[in-house]
Amino acid sequence: MRLKIVLMSCVASLSFAGGSGAYAQDFDPFDFADADHDGKVTQAEYAVFREGGWNYVMNGAESVKAADQVDMAKVILDGTPVDAKGMATHAAYTAASATMFKKADKNNDGFLDAAEIRATMPAN
Repeated sequence: MRLKIVLMSCVASLSFAGGSGAYAQDFDPFDFADADHDGKVTQAEYAVFREGGWNYVMNGAESVKAADQVDMAKVILDGTPVDAKGMATHAAYTAASATMFKKADKNNDGFLDAAEIRATMPAN
């Protein structure tokens, strides 16, 4: 529970520059994703980090129309399948977490480092 609260507060610290989807200069997503601060992000930590993104940006909704989302939300939804109506569900987003982790793990070591986490975020 503590981990989830910390991640929720980190995601809440995102700021958008003129709607560009850029995050604040002092926001380091790796600091929040690496919950135990061991210098690497496990698949479980990444899943919690992504969950915080959904809860903050999608306001905890069970589903959202993917095409109608702001840029940051579209980045968060990357890799999430949508249904015939263009809806991305929380369940589909959660199920995509393992696939998105593997996609982000560019060096295939089973962990995400700071550069790999930052690459999953919009450019600042």
